[in-house]
Amino acid sequence: MDKCMTEHKIGNHHEAFWEWDLNTGIITLNTECQHMIGCSEELPTINFRFLKELIHPDDRHAFFEAIRNLSKKPHERSTIVFRIKLETGAVRWIKCRSDGIYGAHHGDASKITGQIIDITDNWQSENQLFKLNRALLAISKCNQALLHATNQTTLLNDICHTITEMGYYRMAWVGFAENDTGKSIMVMAWSGVEHGYLKEVNISWDDSERGQGPAGQSIRTGQPYTCRNIRTDPAFRLWRDDALKRGYASVLAMPLKSGTSVFGTLVIFSGTTDAFDIEEMTLLSSLADNLAYGITMLRNRKARETAEEALRQSEARYRSLFHNQHTVMLMIDPESGSIIDANPAAESFYGWSRAELCSMTINEINILPERMVHEKMQQASNRLSNFFAFRHRLADGTIRDVEVTSGPIAVDGKSLLYSIVNDVTESKRFQNMAAENNRQMHYIMASTNTGLWETSLTSDNTSWSDEIWSLCGLEPNSCEPTFENWLKTMIPEDRETMRVAAENAVANLTEFTGIWRVRNADESIRWLMTKGSPFIEPDGTIDRYVGLVFDVTERKQASEAKEQLETQLRQAQRLETIGTLAGGIAHDFNNILTPILGYSELGLLTVPEEEPVHEYFEEIAHAADRAKTLVAQILTFSKAKESNPVPISFQKVLDEAMKLLRPLIPSTITIDYQIDHTCRNVLADPSQLHQMILNLCTNSFQAMDGKIGTLRIDLNEVAAGDAPQGTLPGLDNGIWVRFSVSDTGCGMDESTMEHIFEPFFTTKGPKTGTGLGLSVVHGIVAGFKGKITVTSRPGKGSTFTIYLPVIDRKEPCEKENCTIPKGNNSILCIDDEEGNTRIIQEMLTKIGFRVESVNLPKQALELFRQNPDSYDLAISDQTMPEMTGTDLADLMHEIRPHLPFVLLTGNENSIGKTTLESHGISKLLKKPVKLTKLVSTINEVLATVKK
Repeated sequence: MDKCMTEHKIGNHHEAFWEWDLNTGIITLNTECQHMIGCSEELPTINFRFLKELIHPDDRHAFFEAIRNLSKKPHERSTIVFRIKLETGAVRWIKCRSDGIYGAHHGDASKITGQIIDITDNWQSENQLFKLNRALLAISKCNQALLHATNQTTLLNDICHTITEMGYYRMAWVGFAENDTGKSIMVMAWSGVEHGYLKEVNISWDDSERGQGPAGQSIRTGQPYTCRNIRTDPAFRLWRDDALKRGYASVLAMPLKSGTSVFGTLVIFSGTTDAFDIEEMTLLSSLADNLAYGITMLRNRKARETAEEALRQSEARYRSLFHNQHTVMLMIDPESGSIIDANPAAESFYGWSRAELCSMTINEINILPERMVHEKMQQASNRLSNFFAFRHRLADGTIRDVEVTSGPIAVDGKSLLYSIVNDVTESKRFQNMAAENNRQMHYIMASTNTGLWETSLTSDNTSWSDEIWSLCGLEPNSCEPTFENWLKTMIPEDRETMRVAAENAVANLTEFTGIWRVRNADESIRWLMTKGSPFIEPDGTIDRYVGLVFDVTERKQASEAKEQLETQLRQAQRLETIGTLAGGIAHDFNNILTPILGYSELGLLTVPEEEPVHEYFEEIAHAADRAKTLVAQILTFSKAKESNPVPISFQKVLDEAMKLLRPLIPSTITIDYQIDHTCRNVLADPSQLHQMILNLCTNSFQAMDGKIGTLRIDLNEVAAGDAPQGTLPGLDNGIWVRFSVSDTGCGMDESTMEHIFEPFFTTKGPKTGTGLGLSVVHGIVAGFKGKITVTSRPGKGSTFTIYLPVIDRKEPCEKENCTIPKGNNSILCIDDEEGNTRIIQEMLTKIGFRVESVNLPKQALELFRQNPDSYDLAISDQTMPEMTGTDLADLMHEIRPHLPFVLLTGNENSIGKTTLESHGISKLLKKPVKLTKLVSTINEVLATVKK
């Protein structure tokens, strides 16, 4: 019978039946059932997988749990309501009544049969009615909360709680829009299944990705925004996982507005998709509007209460301020000038009681004329001015300077003036003192060429005192006093140095010191110096630099002059060192020459003239003479010798100078030597003339800088009266020796030639020129009463010409006696050089003298003490290890006062005539000395003693 029933049901095409064979898993549908679920007739049977996909995911568990229970319980019928999803995407609500078919032994069911009815239309109507009733009930409850709300936080919590409890929604929350950088939404209240959701998500109402959710959209657009299916809506992608974990399926967000301004959002989550239709959204939107209105009312009420409380506090503060403030305060009627009220500070200041002050008018206190006082009060009443400087009279007659701040105030409906009086008598006195000090400071700065500057580290504000404008060569306020404009006042070469110094000081907050140059209108240069320090504020911060600018031109010039003097001193010290060196060289060299010359003379005396060896000795003697002359030339570098002009042959000194100069001149330079050897003598110091020639020639060949060129040296006589007009530099009539030095070097322009004779002026590098050469030449020529001229062109070389007056006097010369006289006197010879004593002893002994030689001064002194009368004369070297020759002469004269004493020296410049006389020196001979000169000197000294 069951089988027939099943076949009957399945075959009925007007009712929807289905059968599920639990053994085979085949599900059979009749035609009506196939049409209901959207299957084609070609598929009369379906399997379990198809059935699972057909049933809505949210209803699968309930459906299959009911089928499982039915298969276990015989004689029971199951009624299930569930949703199915058609291929078209439509969702239908189905009501299914199912029965189990059991075997004979009533075990588990082998089949399940059922009848299904499409109840979508009825279900939606009932569900819609339910949701609307639910929404209305929630709105009603919320409206009651709005009516009784006194606190915003309580109201928001009550609304959220009502929505979730009465409306059966999953979760509800309220958020307010923040105007911070990220336009965040602050959660104010929430209720329902939240589980930390609002802390984990980051919601914004800006136009970024975080602001595309329902909450952000509702605030930004001012319109309700719904997400019907959180699982599939792309706008909810950022929050989907967190929402699904908490059972959220759909969401509705509604803006909270005050007027046209949106200040927040009400967000409601539902556990089902498509939970919010048009009618429900309309009802919930009205709830949101009511909530926004309630919030606005609460805010307005709070603001009003706050304003009223502020007014009460303001009045209390005013009363407290007026009566307890230490500042003088008055209440004045601006029409009559009557003092309406006065605080205790006014009593103390003016010296009248409050009652006395309230019986007075302000005209009895203000010393201005009554008309002017009334005029000032009207200005204050009309808010044309509220600050005044007056002089007020006190009860004891004292007059005080006061500053009054006054403005209108309404008291009990009457317009009065509220005046605050500040005693500024002392402040004004200090201001006057400060103004006077400032005036004096400006006077001092102007007198000392000093300016004051200040610059901010946090802004572009910089200030210069009046003095800085003139120091920098600017008209006052002709430009902005900025760092860049300050740099522009400098000469370009100094700007980068000062920029770096300033930037380093600011970067390290250290003292800033700098010195730079500015150019005056007349192209002259001035030196300026600044010293600035970071200014430490009372709170320890540093936000500005202050400093001074000084005109240090004179100081700089003095410093440069000092440097020049120091350079000159160093140069003099070097020259002195050279002179000392030259003296030492001369001494040692002359010690070497003495035996050479002596032995050559002995050879000439011993060997007959016809012997070839006699000629050899002559050549040795000539070579020694030339060496002696060379040593004399070296000694011209020493400055110890005073100038001693004598008639001298210019050409002779020139020949000697060229012997020294020629090895120094590069081989690339050709010397054109044009000398007139018939030129007469000039009156000059030989050493200075020698130095003048060396300086001019050295300057000329250095001007050619080692390149191929010609150095021309000319010497001749000229007559000033016979020369064409303009060719000689203002020479007196007469005969002049003209000496000129020409080169083919770099030459000079006119501006350079104007300074070449100035001390320390040089066009050479710092290590190649001292600036003294030409200035020394100019001084020497002027000392000889001569003239000097220079002609030059850049790239064409230079010519220096010296004119010295001719003198008709012969050069002094010593006649050399070729005959060597004999002698038989006893002589003591002392010299630390054994070779010198040996040759002198041998030469003098050969012509009859008795000579005893000693190499140590102390030994000679001891020998002399033993028998002082046994010696007729002593000959001694000046420079010796144990003592000098002059010291030895003093000691011998202590033993025998009138002992004749001849002193030998290699540097006669180191011993003056006064020195000889003070030590009892009879004669001074310069090494190396010839035998004839030595013998004649000995005989001359001995003859003088005999007389």
